[in-house]
Amino acid sequence: MKRLKIKFLDADYYIKTDADEDYVRKIALYLEQKVKEISTQDNNLVVPNTLLLAMLKITDDYFKLLKDFEEFKDGAEERSKRLVQILESSLNEQETFGFSEGILREELGREELEDSYKYR
Repeated sequence: MKRLKIKFLDADYYIKTDADEDYVRKIALYLEQKVKEISTQDNNLVVPNTLLLAMLKITDDYFKLLKDFEEFKDGAEERSKRLVQILESSLNEQETFGFSEGILREELGREELEDSYKYR
């Protein structure tokens, strides 16, 4: 574990982490922006270390979930595209062999009609 100095709301904080420094700074910056969005006070807030660590951990969880969601979404989109290609390919093959849905219904209809005359 390494000791990392981060600046949060114009104050220096020291945390111990195994995470990449740039990633931790990205999380801290995101948190700082969110605090500034909702804060009506000046940036003279003092945040206890335990609260800052909890906020960093929650934000880290959030970023990981966003990443997982994007990966899931990308995978689902890719699988959907492949399924559409398979379906289109299958439909094209049926039409090539003369088994399109409309033709197939017509053929079945004629055979059923012919069979019904045979039994009269």
